[in-house]
Amino acid sequence: MGSWGKRPWPLWVLLMVPAAATIAGIGTYTGVLGPEDPPKPSRADLVGRYEDGEGGVVTLRADGKAVLSGIAYMAEFREEDGSGRAVPKWCHDQGASWSFAEAPRPRWSPHISVTTACEAGANWLQWDVTGTPSAPEIVYYADAPKDPRVLTRR
Repeated sequence: MGSWGKRPWPLWVLLMVPAAATIAGIGTYTGVLGPEDPPKPSRADLVGRYEDGEGGVVTLRADGKAVLSGIAYMAEFREEDGSGRAVPKWCHDQGASWSFAEAPRPRWSPHISVTTACEAGANWLQWDVTGTPSAPEIVYYADAPKDPRVLTRR
């Protein structure tokens, strides 16, 4: 058995491997290392009519107005159904307004915020924006967090 003093390279290996992995992880996350991300859609690229293939249609206008048709979303309040339990209150086919937010991190997706007036309250929805400037897509979650729907521009 040798001592650390005679062979210092195991100590350097123990120190350098985690340091190199940390530097590589930070570089990959920030986009300095690795392939360049494809261009992301801007606000102007998102104006248009989108369909989800299941009857849902969203039209985003340049003036910040939106029209939702066939898009069901849960309101922020619940109602009793007579059985003593609370059930979700769903809203459908509402006029809305929308805004666009750039991604705060290089690898994150930008998103749009949709604000609607559904009966007694205003509802705020946040949907992810994916795709390219020429073919943007909007991802929203329908009934459950595991049920993503993709709206593509037509």
